[in-house]
Amino acid sequence: MNATLTAYEIKRDERVARNKAILAKLVKNNPLHQLMMKKKKDGVARTSSPPTTTETTKKKSKQETMNRENVRRSGRIRKLPAPIYTTFELNEDLGDNNKSSGKKRKQLMMESRTLTEDELLEKKKRKSSSNSKSQAPSSPQSLKALNAELKHIYSEFLGHRIETNDGGLKAAVVHELSPIAHPKFSKMSGIQEWKNCVVLYVNVGDKYGNSYDNVFTNCGGCITWFAQPRQDEESSPIRTILSTMSKEEMSCEETKNKALEEGEEAEKKFPKWPVHLFCRMEGETYTYCGRLKALTYEPNKRPMKFTFQLLDAPLLRVSQDFLSLVELADGDVQ
Repeated sequence: MNATLTAYEIKRDERVARNKAILAKLVKNNPLHQLMMKKKKDGVARTSSPPTTTETTKKKSKQETMNRENVRRSGRIRKLPAPIYTTFELNEDLGDNNKSSGKKRKQLMMESRTLTEDELLEKKKRKSSSNSKSQAPSSPQSLKALNAELKHIYSEFLGHRIETNDGGLKAAVVHELSPIAHPKFSKMSGIQEWKNCVVLYVNVGDKYGNSYDNVFTNCGGCITWFAQPRQDEESSPIRTILSTMSKEEMSCEETKNKALEEGEEAEKKFPKWPVHLFCRMEGETYTYCGRLKALTYEPNKRPMKFTFQLLDAPLLRVSQDFLSLVELADGDVQ
């Protein structure tokens, strides 16, 4: 049977099988996960299958209003043109068709070091001088000027892959997040600033299905992440990330229920969380892994290292797409 599968698919299926066995132990020892699994069986929680085109189209057709050219509900479903990029070609999505990108990223992470007090003071002075200069306003089509459609992405894709037919893997995510048809963005950045949130794109394994070390921990409940080398505590996206440390979160179950509510009022009342995560094996489509809360960080290291809590882990652990990304360990099961 496995003769027809690729090496990546075989490893993916083996990982899912291992994780399901470990998940059974987790469910047995954790009342919250028992509840989530029961609701999944009862049909309250989302199944592992992504929404069908027919279901999504029906939902979106009700929401279409005037000015259809400027309002986006799903560019992929409405067959709109691909978003406009600031640079690069469609198939140059971060890590795609670029054999050296993984090595470069790994080398960058290995070069992490601690800055001296003098270096930190000098960086703060340069940052302060830079911030004092007037900056040109963002383009109305740039992500910084747009509110990401968080309710839509949470209700439709939590724990599920965002498929694409045109090869633009990050573009498929932006299509679903963007309120307009033609947002401008750089494909090469693993961190995106929107008007209402920051989105992180993380490769958790190579294109052969091998997981990177020390990415997910705590049975998929936490993840480590490295900022860009030039970013520090004064960088705009880092400030947004740090704001989650003191922010009180809504439970994943309550957030899911609110995401499933319909109507204009429900859209307004949906809790807007500042940081969201999309993960994949290198070269594969992205899976939406929900909201992130910063637990710890190392401010003097370059690049800065963060440990995040996945706030929606109880829901993610019943998703096969998520289990194909995570290496659960028996030692993590409490």
